[in-house]
Amino acid sequence: MPETCHRLCLASPVFFPTYGGSLLRFKSYLPGLSQRNLEIRVYTGTPHNKEMSAEEARQWGSYPVGEFMPLSTVDDIPVHRVRLPDTKGKARTGMFNDRMLEFCDTPEYRPDVIQMVGPLKPRSIPLLKQLRERGIRTLYAVTVAPPKPAKRKWYSWSQRREVELFEQLDCIVTNNEPLKAFVRDMGIRTRVEVIPNGIDLTRFRPAENPGETQALRQSLGISASDTMITTVGGVMPRKGSDLLIEAWANVAQAYPNTHLVLVGPRKDIDQPGLKLFRRRLESLIGQSGAPERVHFTGLIDNVDTLVRASDIFVLPSEREGMPNSVLEAMASRVAVIITPFTGLSSDLGTAGTHYLLSERTAPALSNHLKQLLDSVEYRTALARSGYDWVSNTLGLDKSLDRYAALYHELASNRG
Repeated sequence: MPETCHRLCLASPVFFPTYGGSLLRFKSYLPGLSQRNLEIRVYTGTPHNKEMSAEEARQWGSYPVGEFMPLSTVDDIPVHRVRLPDTKGKARTGMFNDRMLEFCDTPEYRPDVIQMVGPLKPRSIPLLKQLRERGIRTLYAVTVAPPKPAKRKWYSWSQRREVELFEQLDCIVTNNEPLKAFVRDMGIRTRVEVIPNGIDLTRFRPAENPGETQALRQSLGISASDTMITTVGGVMPRKGSDLLIEAWANVAQAYPNTHLVLVGPRKDIDQPGLKLFRRRLESLIGQSGAPERVHFTGLIDNVDTLVRASDIFVLPSEREGMPNSVLEAMASRVAVIITPFTGLSSDLGTAGTHYLLSERTAPALSNHLKQLLDSVEYRTALARSGYDWVSNTLGLDKSLDRYAALYHELASNRG
């Protein structure tokens, strides 16, 4: 570990308690990184009005737009939060960027390195140029494969702007080789490092005894003899929420002791553009004949306990990078089914050995569910194999060591 302590800033337009998968992952990294000779601060803003909870609105709504709020902490890490405009757009991004420069120009806060997480748009090109002029190194984490472009002409223009944006960075970090290849295929010449996601094996672990998860299952109306099928992620089309519900509905009557649990924010409710998608979910749940066995938990703090209480984990997503939810299920010794997605790599292990790989159709997914429902022995063997893979290859300390080494290297060579 370097003798010199360097200052690291995690910068994202939103942070705890509002975040997506990549932000949740970096939040879990911060305590460990702070033990690796890094002085860490978070620079963030308030969510836009469609993502802000009633409690957040009461807490933050009284502050003038553009003003820094009183310093807070998350896991003992200082959090500097600026009140941003409630709606999306240029004004919101512009204010976030302007206040970031103010933050960086404050001597007691000035970072050596900024790790950017969350949405990064071409309108932030001037910000990155100014940070470089100040000698502050910048990184960005590419964690999810982008959607395929609908219009080639638009894609060509958009890609040129993306290339210009990413080439202002000092380094791009991806969590697997397919995402690195995507970055290179775009023509981006910026340095790219691959650092696989690390899993906190002390938090995500197998249940030591049935009583450990009994209360949680009972709170959902799921008995110890029932089979709990779980997914974690926003309820939305990209995550395949409808596909999973349809696949489970196909087997619900034949397996009356199964329950389906969807953990994550209700994007289908929060986003007006997903109204038809929500109606489809409601229709599929009704057609199952067992709507009382479908459970939506929303965002929860004890996702580790819930995953540990599960019997089968399913992720039918169409685009990912290296999905932590899958690795966390494996680390909890839960049998996993996934469907092929853009970004899938060998970092998740081997299909058929560490997890089941299903075609991305409801009938195929139903058949794989039947495989695991019909044989507890097979389900147990698959779960154990996945657990062995993750616990031997993807411990949290390995990722933290590599991130810390990269931050120190960049900080030591800054202009």
